[in-house]
Amino acid sequence: MGDSDDSADVYNDEALGERPSKKRAVGIGRGNAVGLVGSSTSSDRGVSTGTGSVCKLFVKKVPANFADPWRKHSQTTSTGTGFLIRGKWIITNAHVVHRAVSVLLRATTGPPVKYSARVVAIGLPCDLAVLEVDGEFWEGKESLRLSADLPRLDDNVTCIGFPVGGENISVTRGVVSRIDVNADGLLRVQIDAAINPGNSGGPVLGAQGMVVGVATSHLKNASNIGYIIPTAVLEQFLLCMSTPGSAYTGVASLGIGKVQSLESPALRRQLGLPPAFTGGVRVPAVWPLGPAVGKLQVDDVLVAVDGIEIGQDATVPLRGNERIHFSYLVTKRVAGREAVKLGVRRQGAEVQVEVKLEPERWLVPRLDGFDAAPEYAIFGGLVFVPLSQPWAELKGHDRFARVLVLQHWGVALPEEGHQIIVLSKVLAHQCNVGFHSLTCMVLHSFNGVVVGNLARLAEEVAACKQATYTFEFLRTGSDGKELVVLDRDECSAAEPEILKQHLIAESAMVRGPGGRLQPPAAWVKASSNGSPAIV
Repeated sequence: MGDSDDSADVYNDEALGERPSKKRAVGIGRGNAVGLVGSSTSSDRGVSTGTGSVCKLFVKKVPANFADPWRKHSQTTSTGTGFLIRGKWIITNAHVVHRAVSVLLRATTGPPVKYSARVVAIGLPCDLAVLEVDGEFWEGKESLRLSADLPRLDDNVTCIGFPVGGENISVTRGVVSRIDVNADGLLRVQIDAAINPGNSGGPVLGAQGMVVGVATSHLKNASNIGYIIPTAVLEQFLLCMSTPGSAYTGVASLGIGKVQSLESPALRRQLGLPPAFTGGVRVPAVWPLGPAVGKLQVDDVLVAVDGIEIGQDATVPLRGNERIHFSYLVTKRVAGREAVKLGVRRQGAEVQVEVKLEPERWLVPRLDGFDAAPEYAIFGGLVFVPLSQPWAELKGHDRFARVLVLQHWGVALPEEGHQIIVLSKVLAHQCNVGFHSLTCMVLHSFNGVVVGNLARLAEEVAACKQATYTFEFLRTGSDGKELVVLDRDECSAAEPEILKQHLIAESAMVRGPGGRLQPPAAWVKASSNGSPAIV
């Protein structure tokens, strides 16, 4: 969801009693404790008390440009919402402040002054960010409390923020419509209260005036379907950022991909499951770099996670008659720090396996600034980039770009540093005549050598002593290979002119140690004109 411009192990299952009406007033709590607001919260204080802990964010961004990765997009302006919590932190969505060069905020209480804020932590996979602001801002401010309970179906909720359509704060009310998990297995809550651009990062309050979630997105082309990030996910993120040496690394995963349900009696017999047992799911793959390597096998049947039985449809009990996908039991743990105990049936025998959880690692990077970076290399005007979701989104008009992503979507990273290298475009020059229209093709080999990432390609080009550069590409949506042959001396002579025409400072930028973008080690500056040269 966008901007206006552009570890609790189990949830509290106690009865919540009679549900208040939507007209019931909402207040906030004081202090830092996580728990229910006491009886001191008076119903006549109104929702205006909760709005006093909400602020409007004014953001200037300079997004990365994966289509032309040597430059960035133009600066954009957007707004969002944040709210105050314990520790003098301000919570918002990661997508509100990602790639921000300036974040100003204005509180709803006190003088209408904008304060400069700093992003101190950002979690792109969970879409959460934490901001800090100077102490003067906090004078006379109250913080909202985070509820320790997951809201129930049909619970009343109040969404507070600064959506499009006006300048003042907005309040919308609705009910909890559904509780499930997102594509990564993270817990999420669906509500029918209006969530519009600008609401992103705002608090969603329960009937007792405590935060039950963070507004994050709405479903396009649908009516009254909005999503919030529950406080359990927020608390997990805050735990990571507040624990020394424990930065947020992503969503916890077993590294086995999407499991297969076992609703077929014939398949169950094939896997050796006893007739009296009705649960379990099949393990379809064990990722080579995943945490389950050497512990799980293909065709294993997962029957339980931490003692909770998995149904044949891959769900587990949540509370009462509610069920939820078993991945929720995994993602509520902290990746890199916690483990789960799995009950497994293997060739008719029951075994117990403990797996330390790690984040998912995909062959096609998905998030700019997390697993994707604007890398590139230019040889003879041919622009090479790693295949990634951000690149494909910018090339959305090209059906071949979409095809490439779909072909490799959901595939695990096979080895460290491996990338799918794509010819993104050709910068037209006399040295590459005949190939100007080529685009969106996967590189197979260079001079007969299969290369696994962009840095290795740069090394091979730099070490080339042959008279020609010979690139073999896999044709997208067709059989056979496309052959591109360039004269090496012509490419070397044309390179300064090509770079100057397109205002490109470096011929290549790849990820080095620590993930920082830098020129490949095999490339040096030519002393004559300062342009990159191959040695």
